[in-house]
Amino acid sequence: ASTVLLGLTGVVVLATPAAADPLRVHAQSRGVYIGDAVDNNEITDAQYRPLIGTEFSSLTPGNAMKWDATEPNPGQFNYSRGDAIVDLAESNNQSVRGHTLVWHNQTPGWVQNLDATALRSALQNHITNVVNHYEGQLYAWDVVNEPLNEDGTMRNSFWYQKLGASYIADAFRAARAADPNVKLYINDYNTDGMGAKSDGMYRLVQSLLDQGVPID
Repeated sequence: ASTVLLGLTGVVVLATPAAADPLRVHAQSRGVYIGDAVDNNEITDAQYRPLIGTEFSSLTPGNAMKWDATEPNPGQFNYSRGDAIVDLAESNNQSVRGHTLVWHNQTPGWVQNLDATALRSALQNHITNVVNHYEGQLYAWDVVNEPLNEDGTMRNSFWYQKLGASYIADAFRAARAADPNVKLYINDYNTDGMGAKSDGMYRLVQSLLDQGVPID
């Protein structure tokens, strides 16, 4: 069977996938991609690794690009874990969504113990280095992760305690300066339905956009 679409330049015939075809083929036929969150122990698993390549069209590193993995000590960057996932994605013609640059978890103690001035500098330096390293290799970054409480107010993280909400704008501006083309996202859970948290996310993003902050 096939699907016929009438386009401006003529007729395009899209083959309907067979039931046994990989998930990424079914997704592509519907104009979407299907992603997999992966960690380094999974991409080396003999049984699972082949499925990563055949079934998915996009990969998101579960932990390999977080702060504790990429800059465990001040100014000492390690990209080996993230690079391994990017290399696998490239070999399978998959896109990669970077996760994540700024989060209240999995951030080393040396970062959390900085005063406000040093913390803002560390944030900008970290983002500049990490985003520069992966420039041109990723389609998107989760720049700031989980900034909200369930009631839609700002999470009282160490970022917010020391820098206020301005840390979010700083993070996005640093990411855009480091890579002018990658998509920049703000990420949180329990925001895909109507409610206090999704309302809070709407207000937050609208406020940032009003300030000219580059959020895609």
